[in-house]
Amino acid sequence: MEFILVIAIIVVLCLILGIKTIYLLAAGAALLGLIYVVSLALLCFFFVRLFFTKKHKAVFSRIDKSPRSSFKVAYYTIDGTEYPNVFPEEGFFRSKLYRSDKDSTVFLAKNKKFVYDKFACATCTIGFLLTIATAAAVFMILR
Repeated sequence: MEFILVIAIIVVLCLILGIKTIYLLAAGAALLGLIYVVSLALLCFFFVRLFFTKKHKAVFSRIDKSPRSSFKVAYYTIDGTEYPNVFPEEGFFRSKLYRSDKDSTVFLAKNKKFVYDKFACATCTIGFLLTIATAAAVFMILR
């Protein structure tokens, strides 16, 4: 929310100072491109890290604040040791998605500090494929 407010203030100041609208549109397009590239880099990073994990059976234990961020994450227990999920928990349908009465398949990272649950795997895979498809579509349009 603060990001949008800062952008709005910058745009208003630029218009008051007489900067042409086309330059503001070009700056906006460049900002969107930068956000896109950063998203692609993050998705590629997590997608590649997913290849270096090992499959384990785990039991969902709880949802709590992540030790590395301010988001809440799901915690899974593998052989008596609890590991946080790499991505924030899904807020919707929490009781349906995270069930402690069933075993879950998770992928434990090599450094054994976090796991990828099925929702994190889906996020990485679908996000990576959609990003590549979008990049290909933009390339075809601009060509």
